[in-house]
Amino acid sequence: MYIMKKLPVVDARYPFTYASGNVPPTYRCTQCGKTHVKLWRTYCCIAIATDLLCPECLREKFKTPNFKPVLFLNEQGNYCWKKNEQETFHTDQIGTYVPAVPTEENDTFWGYTSVPQEGVEWWRNLNNM
Repeated sequence: MYIMKKLPVVDARYPFTYASGNVPPTYRCTQCGKTHVKLWRTYCCIAIATDLLCPECLREKFKTPNFKPVLFLNEQGNYCWKKNEQETFHTDQIGTYVPAVPTEENDTFWGYTSVPQEGVEWWRNLNNM
């Protein structure tokens, strides 16, 4: 089993700009170490105390006999989770997890309803897996 050293998930020593398309070095999945992918964080958390999870690790976290989420883009270009063949959730929230969009200062994450459009586009342009 691969054990990663616990790194901070935000670090003001590594600011970046959304326009550059860059990804801060601290923006990586806490479980598997993937970077340059969409990551989620727990809602209402302290930035330095949260885990960031990629879609694969989130899928494992929520894996139950009745919940095997699959991330996909709907016709409007929004990210959605498909719970099963009958239920599709047209939201980028997964349980208590929301998209992890760091501020350009890389000192915290934007609140779920406060992310500027440039941050939304930056997150949407990250890889899905």
